[in-house]
Amino acid sequence: MRLDSRSHAAGALALIGGLFAGAAISAAGSSVDEELLAAQRALISANNRADLDTINQLTADEWIGVNASGVLRTKAELPEDIAKRGPAKVRATPEQLLERQKAWKVRAYDNAGVVTRLTAGDHGSRSWISTVWIRRDGRWQRVLSQETTAAAAQR
Repeated sequence: MRLDSRSHAAGALALIGGLFAGAAISAAGSSVDEELLAAQRALISANNRADLDTINQLTADEWIGVNASGVLRTKAELPEDIAKRGPAKVRATPEQLLERQKAWKVRAYDNAGVVTRLTAGDHGSRSWISTVWIRRDGRWQRVLSQETTAAAAQR
């Protein structure tokens, strides 16, 4: 089931605003930053392997994903999407992932955070992906993911 983008866009923005209302940003390089990075790396690894169990653990039931074409997805749609896509055809080495992380932007708050990263195009075209994470019951889960096709490299 695909959701109507107009009916859920406002809800997604309200969710983000509510998560960060009154939250204090953490210092760069804090343990919260490291926790967010670890959760993001685990999600990338699970996506690359098409590991649905790990993806489900890292994804809140209310998660909304918006792809670069503007199509909304829910957690209930992930099993079918992952089965169609399968594992990544090309996977980054740990060294490549660490190099890419240098360009990642992490904003950590008390029990919420945002990771913005540039993908290598392992599942298609290169994209910027921003993921909103919340800490619930002692673990990080993504609640919103937004993908935007990356511009061609500038000369």
